[in-house]
Amino acid sequence: CCVGHTCVDRVRPGDEVEVVGVYQSKNDRYSNSKFGFPVFSTNIVCNYIRRKGDVKVGDLTTEDERQILDLAKSKDVRERIIASIAPSIFGHEHIKTALAYSMFGGRRKIVQGKHRIRGDINVLVLGDPGVAKSQFLKYVEKTFHKTVYTTGKGASAVGLTASVRRDVVTGEWTLEGGALVLADEGICLIDEFDKMSDQDRTSIHEAMEQQSISISKAGIVTSLQARCAVIAAANPVQGRYDSQLTFQENVDLTDP
Repeated sequence: CCVGHTCVDRVRPGDEVEVVGVYQSKNDRYSNSKFGFPVFSTNIVCNYIRRKGDVKVGDLTTEDERQILDLAKSKDVRERIIASIAPSIFGHEHIKTALAYSMFGGRRKIVQGKHRIRGDINVLVLGDPGVAKSQFLKYVEKTFHKTVYTTGKGASAVGLTASVRRDVVTGEWTLEGGALVLADEGICLIDEFDKMSDQDRTSIHEAMEQQSISISKAGIVTSLQARCAVIAAANPVQGRYDSQLTFQENVDLTDP
């Protein structure tokens, strides 16, 4: 996609966009000589670009505003929200409370225009196998407007943060965002968190704390935004949670 003029810097990596443009195709001589048959490279010349998911106050109807205000005035609004989290799963009110807090999030603060305090809440769900930890993550994936679901076994440090690869057609180095970048302004769900290696797990510390990912590879030096909450699910070390041990001894995760 070729972007120019007023469309530049309107979106960032991780945003879902709607693009209006002209579809073009051209004969690629490099690929023709390499593969031995005609190859056409495609491109979209962008005329208009809009980020999806932006909900403005004007998009809410009068009925929506009335229902929101009525819900805010009710005394049991907290209990009603917690009860609506995964209603098919019985009990686990403390887990549902933590998931509700993470989905709603907090308020971001900028102290004196310099220091930035994140408002997203990271949650680690630790429990024995078969207690519906993955079902909680699946519920958040289906309910929240923007989520990225991944597993600890199939996730790596590059897949979670960002990677640099060489374009086949142009031969230039391009930057591709990982799961945390794609989940910007959303939630990143990581199942089987304990199955990740220590090196891959420590790579997301910057994204969880500073909500940014710094890249310095192949002559590309930049910083990508990863303003997302992380909800992870893990099993205890011995397979069963031992109440006689501390939480850190049951988790066995490296310190940030």
